[in-house]
Amino acid sequence: MNERRPPVLERPVMREQFRKELRGRLMSEAAVVLAPRPSWFSFPAILRPAFAAAAILVLVLAGATSAAASSLPGDALYVVKRTSEDVQVALTFDGVARMELLARLADRRLDELAEIAKQRPSSAPTATQEYADAVERFANALDDVRNADSEDKRNAAQALAEAAQEKHKAVLDAVKGQLPEVDQSEVQKVIDREQERTLPDENHGRGGQGGTGGGRPSNLPPKPTPKR
Repeated sequence: MNERRPPVLERPVMREQFRKELRGRLMSEAAVVLAPRPSWFSFPAILRPAFAAAAILVLVLAGATSAAASSLPGDALYVVKRTSEDVQVALTFDGVARMELLARLADRRLDELAEIAKQRPSSAPTATQEYADAVERFANALDDVRNADSEDKRNAAQALAEAAQEKHKAVLDAVKGQLPEVDQSEVQKVIDREQERTLPDENHGRGGQGGTGGGRPSNLPPKPTPKR
């Protein structure tokens, strides 16, 4: 018995036009799928040069600040050093922290004056004025803390002032002997002014009650004048 075979179908042939259309569609979809997607953190192309310039400026300023750390009054980079310090002070809002920072800056000005006396006595007047200005700023911050409501803050302020004045006077006395006579009198004026501004007078209690010189005024009423 002869079996009946199914008819053999012809092999399908893809038309050239369909091939081109299919290839074009696949290529266009691949371009969309593989294209980089924008990130939330990516900057617009127009702003990229500005951000690059800002980054370079930050690096340059950081390098200049580091190089200026050892500069002395009269050096070209000293203004960079002082500007950096002023920014640091401006960003310190707590009264006690500000006072402590200004005390450290006064110490730094004193170290610079001592170094100037050794290396470049001709710049001593400039360094002396820088130190005097630093002491004045420290004394102003000291007065603010002395007027605080907290007795602990007032006591801490006075202790810091006394320690700073004692240390500064010892260094200034040594520096004064290394300077020409014309500059020694200016250093002595700074010593006297610092003692006047930072140490309490005989009527000024350690806690800041009563007296003058930056302390808290007394809340006691005045005594009545007796009638005659």
